[in-house]
Amino acid sequence: MAGGRRTAPAPHADGVITSLVAKRGRSDRVTVHLEGKAAFDLAAVVVDRASLHVGDMLAVVEQDRLLLADAPYRAREKALAFLAVRERARREIETRLQKSGFEADVVADTVTWLEGLGYVSDRRFAERYAAEKLAQGWGERRVRVELLRKGVERRVVDETVAAYAEKEDGARESLEAVTAMARRRFERQFAVDPEAATRRLAGFMSRRGYDWDAIRSVARTLASEAGAGETAIEAERASD
Repeated sequence: MAGGRRTAPAPHADGVITSLVAKRGRSDRVTVHLEGKAAFDLAAVVVDRASLHVGDMLAVVEQDRLLLADAPYRAREKALAFLAVRERARREIETRLQKSGFEADVVADTVTWLEGLGYVSDRRFAERYAAEKLAQGWGERRVRVELLRKGVERRVVDETVAAYAEKEDGARESLEAVTAMARRRFERQFAVDPEAATRRLAGFMSRRGYDWDAIRSVARTLASEAGAGETAIEAERASD
């Protein structure tokens, strides 16, 4: 089977083109009518290149050739629809197109086209996937296994996970540093008036670009050290 024929209607019997109509809402696809009936649709560029006109006779062999020429355009459309849902790894797209009946050369050309447009990048996919899953609590080993299973090159997986781990280590070090700074400034206040201390701490950290999760973490530490518990922290969060 050549060029992904299974993804398109089979050629009809020999027939005369009675109309060429742009698909509703689509300027890039044209429906070919033979003997007054819709037979199949083609990319407008395929129609132009073949110089199709109303009144032309299309034999089955010519219909077959047109459908094969249209395979790359159908593959692109299917791949773009697949990508519209979320970011995909290269192999995921290849597998989806292969299962849809497209031949290897059409699949390879389609993915290359997508990469050229910046729509597909295994490194970008790996970075987003790792960030999302590690943030959800997945371990590094599980993330590595899943990325490899999705066909991402091992080198890219290793570099991505290592970079994320380094970033997390830096974030932890930064949080430790700001905790030490906050302890020096607010330790006594947490022991005396934890609610006021939490408000001051929130202002202090937010001005330095920390989000509420980081603020809450530091506040929890200082409150615990002062024996103030969580009440003041939750009260301050509720007042936001």
